[in-house]
Order: sequence, then C-alpha cells, then structure tokens
Amino acid sequence: MPRRSPDLAEVAKKAANASFGSALVQAVHLGDMEGSDGEDVRRVQLIVSDNAIDQLDGDKLLDAGLAMRKALQKAGETLRVVVEYAEQRELDELGAD
Repeated sequence: MPRRSPDLAEVAKKAANASFGSALVQAVHLGDMEGSDGEDVRRVQLIVSDNAIDQLDGDKLLDAGLAMRKALQKAGETLRVVVEYAEQRELDELGAD
C-alpha cells in the first residue's frame, strides 16, 4: 500500500469545498481499502455539515468527486479514489449504538 501523505486530506477538503462553492466539508478521513477487483483503493470520507446532504444534488456530488480525484492525483496520489459522504450526526448516531 503506498504511503499516505497527511496533506492529502486537506487537498481533498479544499477541492470539494471549491467545487461545492461553500465550506460544506468539515473534515476528511482517509483510509485504505481493497476494491472489488482486488486492487488497493484510497477511501476518502467527507464529513459534511449537518443538513448539507440536502443541499447537494447528484451533479454537485459527481463534480466534487472528480475535482477531488484530480487534485489528489496532482498531489501525488497514485491509488484509485473512492469518495464517501456522511454528516457528523450520522457518525455520532452510529457510534452510540
């Protein structure tokens, strides 16, 4: 698995917020996973502000995903990127179970 730069999370956050046109992304968590084809994949989880999902349509999400992939590649990411979105309250609720 290639080494992960701590700056990649910030690169992804800036690219997503620029694409959305506002600071909807509060935090980014990077992880490693195996894709369905068995290849290594970089998992990018965007934590968005509460109720932000309601403001995002499919086109905005696709545009942000593409912008992040391009920015991460430019920053040196060599793995395929998988993007996930979650609101902080959803993660808090999952953690409470």
